[in-house]
Amino acid sequence: MSDHAEAESEIRELFRRWFAASAAKDIDGAMSPIATDVVSYEHTDRLQHVGIDAVRAICQTGFDAMQGTFMWDVPDLHVVVTEDVAVTWGMNRIRQIDESGTERLHFSRGTRVFRRLDGAWRMIHQHVSYPLDPATGMAQTDLTP
Repeated sequence: MSDHAEAESEIRELFRRWFAASAAKDIDGAMSPIATDVVSYEHTDRLQHVGIDAVRAICQTGFDAMQGTFMWDVPDLHVVVTEDVAVTWGMNRIRQIDESGTERLHFSRGTRVFRRLDGAWRMIHQHVSYPLDPATGMAQTDLTP
């Protein structure tokens, strides 16, 4: 296996662990691949969240808001690796099943940049977003791929 193929496999495994930690609402596990100086553009009303504490807080808020079962993944995950930098992108698929059994499914866009720091891949940048309806100026959260 080439170095780039091995690194891509490591990134995909990082995502599998990340998905599992998020489904368990394990904030420590979900934060484990995040760099301390991360800059994240989230779905929320702030333009950016800088630093691991800010990202941890927004993630915890999201976990707390998700009642019942919550899962997310990136079914069409693309990974490009060059040396100690990796870029990933794809549609984030978020599923929630509330206590009554009602399932909600929505998609958003996600791009993430990782850097190998002290031998481990860490996310240094994330950009998640919804398309904007130019007529209303509102986020379109009900689109599917």
